[in-house]
Amino acid sequence: METLPDDVWLLVLEKLMRSTVDRDIFNCRLVCKRLAVLVLHPSLWRGRTLRGVSSPPVCACPVLRLVPCLEKMLLHLPEEGCRQWSYASTRCAAAKLAINVNKGTSYAAAVICRQEMLGRLKRVVVYFDPDADDGALSEVSVLLGTLASTSRLERLCVVVYAAKKPMPTTPAPFLASTTVASSLRKFRCTLSPLFEPFVRFILSEHAATLEKVDLGESDSSLAFSSTAPLLAGVTNLSKLTCSCLPGLEVLATCKTLRVLELNVHTRSLNRQTVAGVAKLLRRAEHLREVKLEYWPAVRSVADVGADLVSALAASGRSRVETLLIYNYILRPDGVENAPLLQVVARALPSLSALRRLSLEENATNLDDLLLAITPDVAPSLQRVELKLMGKDCAHSWLHCDTVKTVMSVNPSLHLLLHDYVVKRYCTDNEERCQACKLECHEEIMARSRYWHPLCLFSHDPMAACLENHTKRSYEDWIHLPP
Repeated sequence: METLPDDVWLLVLEKLMRSTVDRDIFNCRLVCKRLAVLVLHPSLWRGRTLRGVSSPPVCACPVLRLVPCLEKMLLHLPEEGCRQWSYASTRCAAAKLAINVNKGTSYAAAVICRQEMLGRLKRVVVYFDPDADDGALSEVSVLLGTLASTSRLERLCVVVYAAKKPMPTTPAPFLASTTVASSLRKFRCTLSPLFEPFVRFILSEHAATLEKVDLGESDSSLAFSSTAPLLAGVTNLSKLTCSCLPGLEVLATCKTLRVLELNVHTRSLNRQTVAGVAKLLRRAEHLREVKLEYWPAVRSVADVGADLVSALAASGRSRVETLLIYNYILRPDGVENAPLLQVVARALPSLSALRRLSLEENATNLDDLLLAITPDVAPSLQRVELKLMGKDCAHSWLHCDTVKTVMSVNPSLHLLLHDYVVKRYCTDNEERCQACKLECHEEIMARSRYWHPLCLFSHDPMAACLENHTKRSYEDWIHLPP
């Protein structure tokens, strides 16, 4: 054993370690002086994760005291026992830090400062539970100032759990202790009155490097009139997730923006804000993916926000390849409650680059949209995802004339049906429909996973295709020959 080189020993020790930190590896330090050194070699620990809460409980103090580096630290505050102050004084440098804050917000700031000093920290995620401790949010300013001052970060995420009590409407003042060079590439923080100054600081200070920005959902977005100009100043912005903000049309000149995800809060929107968003969608020919998520759902084409899809197609120069629309209706009572089906059907001729269409909207009749899909109208369309409501089973829908027509006319089309709102087939214990009496499509009956979409295609299964028709854990593919 003494003749084995260090590289071989490191491979052996790596096999002894689990995917996360295990204190049993420290027992090897008792074998000999050589192993005592090799057990703490940086290559063994550089890709490991230390979990503050584990089952069964494992003491983290040996790791924090002895290990030189880790890939990720996960801790839940407040820490108890011997670990209470170990994270703020450790010499173990982590590249990623995730902190769940119930209490001890100032201690979380101390942990972040310590990791910044050690020099490997690149990503930070902070989770707040506003209902867990009345004093946690009172110290938010200290933590936000620490995050704003942390240098060399590439990703920063601040998540606030849904609160049962009202969130503070007063902005949290903070002070960045030093001037930080622009380094962030990804930033996520819910835009709310509490965090607005922090969000504005990050957007302005890291404008040169930011690429992806997620401002979450906010039903009070009308108050944030200064956010859109700051977003327009982000040089390399490629993906934006936010609510419908005032003045969002300034992003029409942002040529790097490829993905736009909008949360459309229909109750708090006004016509002026929607007009600005519509102007952005008409002018932004550089967009490749657009997602519109409505809450509450629009029930009529006259509702505020229902015309955003039409605005996207209005210029006739849209280069959008992926269009995702979520219009959730809790109590559907007919096809009239699916107004966006009609809007999308009329917009298809102007969306010639569209390759994927996903429309999550309760509907009892999908004929108008499906029959509008032809190679002349939508030459690039290859994947359509829809949601079906009704009393009949999904198997009977496969046999309807509309499905047969659309699949025969569009041989390259893949039609995905989210059938978790209807039964997949008629069982032997109930009156069977005409389709189920034929006892065809045995794969439907063999896979009773109602939460998996039924995926239909009609072209040769062996032909070259971007879709993978093999069996997946979340998609059930069914071949419908023409």
